[in-house]
Amino acid sequence: MCRLGSYDMCRRVGRTVVTALLIGLLQLPSAAQPAPKVDIPPDPIAIPTPWIDLGTSPIASAPDDPPPTTHKLAASLTLGGLYAGFTTWTYFAWYRKHKPLAEFKVGGDGWLGSRTYAGGADKFGHAWATMSLARAGTELLHQWGGFTTLQSALVATALSEALFLGVEVKDGFYYEFSLSDATGDTLGALAALALSLSPRLDELFDFRVQYWPSHEYLHQLDGGNVNVAEDYSGETYLLAFHLGGLHTLRDTKWGLWTRFVDVAVGFGTRGYKPDPPGGEPDYKHRQELSIGVSLNLQGLSDWLFERRSRPAFKIGHGLFEVFNAGYLPALQFDRSPTGTVMSGGA
Repeated sequence: MCRLGSYDMCRRVGRTVVTALLIGLLQLPSAAQPAPKVDIPPDPIAIPTPWIDLGTSPIASAPDDPPPTTHKLAASLTLGGLYAGFTTWTYFAWYRKHKPLAEFKVGGDGWLGSRTYAGGADKFGHAWATMSLARAGTELLHQWGGFTTLQSALVATALSEALFLGVEVKDGFYYEFSLSDATGDTLGALAALALSLSPRLDELFDFRVQYWPSHEYLHQLDGGNVNVAEDYSGETYLLAFHLGGLHTLRDTKWGLWTRFVDVAVGFGTRGYKPDPPGGEPDYKHRQELSIGVSLNLQGLSDWLFERRSRPAFKIGHGLFEVFNAGYLPALQFDRSPTGTVMSGGA
């Protein structure tokens, strides 16, 4: 059971658990009949992917073709059960032992200001979590359930948005309703819908997070703080552009390298969260906006496993759709707040 003091951690861990379960379900083999043999086309760029990233693949040209074996009822019940279970869990984790407020409260935790409690990194986190869960649900319904891409995307995105918006509304009766958090959730849902329904857009862009434990968090870890979810000082959110999506460049004689390199815009904050240990001075707060290049682990994973292991291929493709490693900023713009930074969480 999560303690009230670890409220933000509970929320983010819950989102991660649900997303991981949905991605894992995509790897389950069909119980009705053996999986059909997949004929791999001679052009490795044209390999179909579970997230429809490659615009030249058969999936991209006919995204509504159902799989040979469908499990509509099982997929629907599984997705509904996961959401029902998570909704029930939020009650016991966040609200059951917390006294309701006297009236509905709308919070003022700001947007992307340098004096907000997380410097705006939490808003990117809301958008990323909602998008990731919506996309995982879309693939569960489409690939395993056999629903069309449009049906799957609309249902999964609506469920993800309803879940996180519902949590924000309930927060208003127990903690505070954050309009900026709700906006982040909605933007993430809209991004998921656009990427799921537009193979070309999905071929060109990803929204990912890169994480490495910060010095501040490791310092606190020795004292027993395990709230890794609020280690914003170790997180960078990236909007990545796939060079491999430029067909005229990718299809040249030496164009294979474009599958492994992205151009990215990154945003992160340093020194806001986690809070400094008791008795120590405040850390220096800083927002970072950068432009650079990143290793496209999704493209690398596809290239390594597309002819070797379908399960590894699908796991790697889905995982590196939303997680990043190997970002090198070329230009960086920093901003530090003037005045007192507000306290807060979630």
